[in-house]
Amino acid sequence: MFSLIVGFAGPHDHDGRVGVKKSRFLEYTETELDTYYRGMNPNVVRKLMEFPAVIMHEGDDGPAGVVKITNIRETEKEYLLEVSPWEGIDVLACGLVQRLAMELGIKQFEFSRTHWAIKDVNLIRVLQNNGLVAAASISSQEHETSAEVVSNEVFVVHGHDDEVKNEVRTYLESLGLIPIILHLQASSGMTIIEKINHYSNVGHAVVLYTECDLGAKRNSTSFSWRARQNVVFEHGYLIGKLGRSRVTALVRGNVEVPNDISGVVYVPMGASDEWKTGLLNELKATGYELS
Repeated sequence: MFSLIVGFAGPHDHDGRVGVKKSRFLEYTETELDTYYRGMNPNVVRKLMEFPAVIMHEGDDGPAGVVKITNIRETEKEYLLEVSPWEGIDVLACGLVQRLAMELGIKQFEFSRTHWAIKDVNLIRVLQNNGLVAAASISSQEHETSAEVVSNEVFVVHGHDDEVKNEVRTYLESLGLIPIILHLQASSGMTIIEKINHYSNVGHAVVLYTECDLGAKRNSTSFSWRARQNVVFEHGYLIGKLGRSRVTALVRGNVEVPNDISGVVYVPMGASDEWKTGLLNELKATGYELS
């Protein structure tokens, strides 16, 4: 994932600050990303500051800068960005971004249009694959990012029951927490398991067991409700990564749950809101400061 900022500054004249017109924000950005980033809420701002940005002049093949967005301030007509050099990457030589345009998901006409786009491409790896960035520095940087635990976020695993997912999401947000729902997060060229690992650096995870699938033993005609296979898999994965005490499973309906994991917390989601108290207690027990 990277930001492409064309026409508002070049690598040598931004002086640590770049102004972008709101009307040009998210031009030439895929619909799914546009939907997520359009709101410019605190979670969006944090995500924009995680990945690099390419800044360059409009309509020429001059050099481009690779920077980290360190702050975003909003005015009536502009987003004012504070930026600093992206560690380990020098200014990209004249014409380099244009040469790599296809790999970077950039249409040629974008170079002649002032705008701020977000591209679902791993810029650093593209540069690495073209011999422009040392692999060692990238590996070190990615390791540091993945090791950082964000204490106000909660990773949410869910199946096909959108009502339950949204109910839990709303409750977490009411506590001042940020629910991390995987399909809403940027892929940045990662596989599903890489995304799970990247975005689950949190203090707690919530796994939603809902009546999504039917299953039974072989030759049996007695079927039971089961959670989606990805839910069960990610539940076990998160227990291994975060520890049992930092993973809470919320169970809605008559759903089978794994019977070979002792000491795992299962909280029933009935007609009442008692599950909220159970989840709140588990969050507090793992260090979340909540009222």
